[in-house]
Amino acid sequence: MPDTPRLIHILSSSFWGGREEYALDICRGFSEMGWRVSVFTRDMAAIDTPFRAHGVRVRHLPLRGYADLATVVSLSHHLRHTDALTVVHAHKYRDAFLALLARKLSRRRDVRVVLTCHRVRPGRDTWLARRICRNLHALVFVSRLARDTFMSAWPDGLSPVPADRVHTLHSSIYMPGQGYAPLPQTGPKIAMFYGRVVPGKGVETFVSALEALRGMRARARIVGPGDPDYIDMMKRLADRLGVMDMIDWRNGPVDIHPLMDTCHFGVVPSHVREAFSLPTAMFMAHGRGVVCTDNGAQREYMAEGAEALFVPPGDVDAMKQALRHMAGDGDVLQRMGTASRLRYENCLGWPRFAAALAEIYRNGTL
Repeated sequence: MPDTPRLIHILSSSFWGGREEYALDICRGFSEMGWRVSVFTRDMAAIDTPFRAHGVRVRHLPLRGYADLATVVSLSHHLRHTDALTVVHAHKYRDAFLALLARKLSRRRDVRVVLTCHRVRPGRDTWLARRICRNLHALVFVSRLARDTFMSAWPDGLSPVPADRVHTLHSSIYMPGQGYAPLPQTGPKIAMFYGRVVPGKGVETFVSALEALRGMRARARIVGPGDPDYIDMMKRLADRLGVMDMIDWRNGPVDIHPLMDTCHFGVVPSHVREAFSLPTAMFMAHGRGVVCTDNGAQREYMAEGAEALFVPPGDVDAMKQALRHMAGDGDVLQRMGTASRLRYENCLGWPRFAAALAEIYRNGTL
């Protein structure tokens, strides 16, 4: 199939997180669009298993960092025999650098290397970082916050990235065949956290605030992989505060969409600045309002009182108030859930995201 476009994602991560979820959704969605997709990883079961479960071809490279010549040679051999339209999509500077070297070694200048920036931090003003940026086909930011923070490294406006290669594209969720589930009408109100259960994600704030729901016929659900020591610490905290009986812990592999369909609202209390919070978008896609912090890009696609109730990071009292407000008023849950689903469809929906990303992949030249 020589005319079929090809998409290769490179993931050097050793654990599953937002960028891996982002890459998997793109692989699944673009495969459905007729692209030939594959992912190169470090042979890590935590990364490989979800991709294989969804039929994405997985290959392995050492991916040991900037000086990894073995990866460059192996990837260049692969690119030398690839199709006419091939896009290599990286998610870290070092992986983009290896892809650029492999492209050069393969003498396939037509291969396009794209880098998505998933973090809120200034660009690296070093000779190597500038060279990487100049040679990318496209630099994609998941929010305006991520873009503006990155560009702040060059206050004089002399960014090494040509303006026509800089793109801001809010992330989306690939949910084929996933219909909208109305709010459960029976049982306790369920406040659900989804994400990595690690320091910085604010799980301790959520757990510490749960006593506010005592006597309200409400429960909490904490879902996602994480640091075993930190998870144990959170369970000890819950036991000490007397709220362990209110929490349903799901820290192993799960099918997340049915769980979101059976919750009433999401809780995303991150302490770190989020370039884009995929869990908030997932709750919105499922028609659920969200209690979350606003220390990142959240206000770019959610509004206070419409789709979200915002709380300061680490503020247990504010979290208690927000939880009680959501769990205690069914009309609020219904109104915010409807607003969330509508905002998701209009601003973050998959068809819009996929079309914009395909345009980035296909257009432009170096």
